[in-house]
Amino acid sequence: MTVRVGFVGVGGRAVTEMADLVRLPNVEIVALCDVSLERCQAGVRKVVAALGAEKAPTRATQFTSVAEMLRQADPDAVYVSLPPFAHGEVERRIVDAGKAICVEKPVALDMATAREIQAVVEGSGVVSAVGYQLRYGTTVTRAKQILEGRTIGLVAAVRLATLPDSPWWRVQAKSGGMLVEQHTHGIDLMRYLVGEVESVYAIADTRLLKDVPDLSIHDVNSATLRFANGAVGCILNSCAVPHSGLVPLGNGIHIVAKDVTISLDFAKLTAVYADGRVEVLAEDPDTNYRLNSAFIGAVESGDRSQILSDYTDGVRTFEVTYATLLAAQRGQVVRLGVGY
Repeated sequence: MTVRVGFVGVGGRAVTEMADLVRLPNVEIVALCDVSLERCQAGVRKVVAALGAEKAPTRATQFTSVAEMLRQADPDAVYVSLPPFAHGEVERRIVDAGKAICVEKPVALDMATAREIQAVVEGSGVVSAVGYQLRYGTTVTRAKQILEGRTIGLVAAVRLATLPDSPWWRVQAKSGGMLVEQHTHGIDLMRYLVGEVESVYAIADTRLLKDVPDLSIHDVNSATLRFANGAVGCILNSCAVPHSGLVPLGNGIHIVAKDVTISLDFAKLTAVYADGRVEVLAEDPDTNYRLNSAFIGAVESGDRSQILSDYTDGVRTFEVTYATLLAAQRGQVVRLGVGY
């Protein structure tokens, strides 16, 4: 079976996905949809530059209407690579058409939209995935093996970076801020490796980027979490770092468990055991490819066992970041699933 694939949103992430998909022998990219046809054309040119014209989706029909793409191109699966504020109606149209769907994170900007689309996806039975590619890393797989059966005491997710160039990213009503749009990968790994979050308390503010025009997001955030299994967690993030390449505090996930401490910095795993033994494992560069392979494989065969984050799971990760935003706004502890 050849899986016919369409894209809604043809920016940077879509180009990455296309470059992966053309490596799979059973995929044909048949449609590209964006509000800007120039962005569709630019995306194709980037794939051509990276892989050559013979592998790029040069024959894919380009659309500005999702409805027309679904009707005319009739793809089997659709990738949604849109800014957070654009999620909702697009996913509903795709799922209502019975198409498998892979959504770039985060899945929404508010819980009402996330839960509505979750209900539509679950009710339809279509194959779904969310773009948490870090779950598919060899270092994350190894960390999960090491932690199996151990009591986890503390987990910290750290993300310190510079402010992205995209104008919509600095607007709270469009991106949700750094925690929701970018640090969601760290929060997702906390859930994947440690378990579900029970409650959260947070403090956030705009301290360092007040001189940036049209900026309405917090540039610093600190949160404390309690997991359902009793573990304690903390989140630290800032988008006001002067130079992302020179951050002295290690970005990544750090876990203190019984007789082992693990650090995942997105490039390697370092595990230090109670006996002094140190294990180091470099990350495999094909993490994103494995996400796409798992999704396409599920569309082709119906076996969803290799998908590590479906839409429902993606909603759970979004809920943690959403609850953290509420905790900062309210100045009080927020229990997940209660009062919003």
